[in-house]
Amino acid sequence: MSTSGELMEHCSNALRTNLLMSGAPFPPVIFASGFASLIAQTYISSNPAQGLFLISPPPSNASLYPNILPTPLTEFNYEPQFPLAVMAQPEHMAVLRAQSRFSQSAWVDLIEAEDLEGKQALKKIEQWLDELGI
Repeated sequence: MSTSGELMEHCSNALRTNLLMSGAPFPPVIFASGFASLIAQTYISSNPAQGLFLISPPPSNASLYPNILPTPLTEFNYEPQFPLAVMAQPEHMAVLRAQSRFSQSAWVDLIEAEDLEGKQALKKIEQWLDELGI
């Protein structure tokens, strides 16, 4: 895999295979953090899901090249027709609000949490899922 697009497709296919093998009867709610947010969004671009929850995603794909991604990766342009939430610490959320397309969409719930791995974050995730009825 020499391009970022090929890498994302490979990882998305692996995710699809794992989800199919799980035997779940319904489309999943996908959770991803950091760089894995790109894999989740690649998956979402062409597969069904009940929802997408991203924790501290990068503000853009361009922000990851050349330090993380081997080649530039086209920005995602899917239209969220499903519940989508983005959770980040307040300082990262300020960057996302300024630079990310997530802050431009009424479909996206922006959730701030000081501790993304503790009880506060878990409570906010549970509340979001409860609001969805999941």
